[in-house]
Amino acid sequence: MVLALLVIVFTLGAFYHLGQSPLIDFDEAIYAQVSCEALQNHTPLGFTWVGNIILHPTEMWFEKPPLMIWLTEMSYIVFGINEFATRFWPAVFAVLTLPLTFFFVKGLTKSSAAAILSVAAFFIAFQFDDYAGVLQMDIPVGYFVLLAMLSFWRARENDRFYFLFWAALGFGLMVKSVIGLLPLPVILVYSALAWDFRFLKSRNLWIGTLLFFVIVLPWHIIEHFRYGKDFWGQYLFYHLLQRYSGTLEGNGGSPYFFVGILLKQQVLFWCLAGSLIYFTIRAIHSKSHLFVLTAFLFVFLFFSKAGTKLPAYLLVIYPFAVAMIGMTLGEFAQCLEKLKKHSGECFAAVAILIFITAGIENFHAQLAVKNSPQLASDRAVGEYLRNNVPGQRIYYYCAQGQTKPSIMFYSGRTVFGYDFHQLPRPEDKFIAISSVPLHFTNQATLFSAATETVYQIQ
Repeated sequence: MVLALLVIVFTLGAFYHLGQSPLIDFDEAIYAQVSCEALQNHTPLGFTWVGNIILHPTEMWFEKPPLMIWLTEMSYIVFGINEFATRFWPAVFAVLTLPLTFFFVKGLTKSSAAAILSVAAFFIAFQFDDYAGVLQMDIPVGYFVLLAMLSFWRARENDRFYFLFWAALGFGLMVKSVIGLLPLPVILVYSALAWDFRFLKSRNLWIGTLLFFVIVLPWHIIEHFRYGKDFWGQYLFYHLLQRYSGTLEGNGGSPYFFVGILLKQQVLFWCLAGSLIYFTIRAIHSKSHLFVLTAFLFVFLFFSKAGTKLPAYLLVIYPFAVAMIGMTLGEFAQCLEKLKKHSGECFAAVAILIFITAGIENFHAQLAVKNSPQLASDRAVGEYLRNNVPGQRIYYYCAQGQTKPSIMFYSGRTVFGYDFHQLPRPEDKFIAISSVPLHFTNQATLFSAATETVYQIQ
């Protein structure tokens, strides 16, 4: 009953106004446009993006595997090409992560209280809550990472779960490449620390690999033979190896980049800090605590070590973070219950109430952020350009030379980034978008939004 209530409240928060706020630069708008083009061009096995020629010599887009693009296409067919359809599947995966976390913790501890408290802790994971309504790959891949970890733990008693384990790894890889394979090194590290490699003797473990290859190989083989070096150059070398080893597109940060994100979520941070200390002590004698602690620390350090850092990368660790918080609070509630009857239940109820209250307040606060004048202007400008001034090249004023994928989505046209104050005139006649006044000899204002203006330059 409590689990159902928590899931319902979270679902209402995740889907409330899901389709009303404009798309966000950069990734969300790019993924939405890629899905839109794939649907309109009937190209489910070779994706394009109108802005890709700015970054690569080809229009072909190989940044991510296809599963989330396919799912987004499906939601476009059902709901139409709009913001709600764009964000439908990330919200679904976010909601599904809650009951999956319940079963994960329940399987580790046999404690319903710890499992419920873990689910409730999602409400103070504000970053997870905020991204539940954003088209990113990280929450969906985090779902499959958690499913793989749960399946591995359950397979210790019933080795048929190894089939689900390998299926989860396969679908995780098809969402976000090697990030979906993170359970493999986590399990190896855990097994070494626990000195428990009995799972390697399971026949179903090795048979299950066939299911993994059935899921991941067909698309990769097709892309290899169709696009060859172009595919591997973007998919593997640029978006994986170079992204991890160096700083791409200005998205760098210190090794403490993700600590700073956690610090902004004060309630979560201090609950997590206490749980980390407790788990470090308990992990010496408890394999279940060691299992969760290893998963959290490995994934956190993996992304902290990466050269390119984006806030969304952290989303994969939240199921393990809330599991630690829930297990810690659950065991504390058990201690209170031994001292005085119903005291543990009261403590758990108060903790859940505090978490839910904080989460609801955060959901409301995020509505203002997601409906900012800048995002609304990007949508308005894009919608104007979709139906006006065809045939002219469009430039967006930006000192860093970046572009605007959100305007591309709403306009269906390529928008080039350009610094009009530092660079010469790009061509004789063009369309310029700027949030600051431009001063060309022959210019006319075509359209004005809250923060941006569209100019005709000739």
